[in-house]
Amino acid sequence: MKKLGNILEKIIFIVACIVFIYSSYQLVSYYVKMGQVKKEFVAVEEEAFSTEQEIKNTPVKKKKKFNYAALKKKNEDCIGWIKIKNTVINYPVMYKKGDNSFYLEHNFQKEYSIAGTPFVDGNCDPYAEKNHLIIYAHHMKNGSMFAQLEKYKDKEFYEKNKIITVYIESKKYTYEVFGANAISAIYDYELYDFSRLETEEGYKKYIEEIKSKMAYETNAEPKGNEPLLLLSTCDYTKKEGRMIVIAKRIS
Repeated sequence: MKKLGNILEKIIFIVACIVFIYSSYQLVSYYVKMGQVKKEFVAVEEEAFSTEQEIKNTPVKKKKKFNYAALKKKNEDCIGWIKIKNTVINYPVMYKKGDNSFYLEHNFQKEYSIAGTPFVDGNCDPYAEKNHLIIYAHHMKNGSMFAQLEKYKDKEFYEKNKIITVYIESKKYTYEVFGANAISAIYDYELYDFSRLETEEGYKKYIEEIKSKMAYETNAEPKGNEPLLLLSTCDYTKKEGRMIVIAKRIS
């Protein structure tokens, strides 16, 4: 019996070692892949924002200008860019009409990628005059993509980082955040129904509903029917959770 017990201990030890080695390999492999993803997005950013020199004053100033044409030439699905200060959110934005799956697992080059690329909901019309937008991206374990939307759970962070910059084609838009929280994709799915915003009454009801779901009061909700921006990613604190940040266009 003692001999059998020793054999079992060795087997358990070997199995534990195999599991540890495999888990370590998976972890290292993940971060290597994410390092490559970061390099890819940095390269796209260099294409997107060319540097211009201004000789208005001394010393010479350098100004970065968004070069939409360069991105469109590389990928016809690209419709613009999104930036949020004090986060890593600084990515191209893609759009395929009626499609909400392709860029969940493809990069800007249309190659398979575990990180995907931020994209506008395929049911939105980003080119419309009142272009209410929903933009999705993954919540990656290394904090990339839209993972840092979680920062908006903290009202102090919100107070210092209310502005989101979005480029649609060559136009630059500025949005002000007025709400954020983790919600349920099961019970709060209607918050993604932007067809309700088409009427004045529907718009007002939507604003009241989303205000009731937010983590804290901001008193910054739209007063008219300004175009809205909803950013969405997964939230792992609840079943079928989604972290959303909602903003209104101010310029």
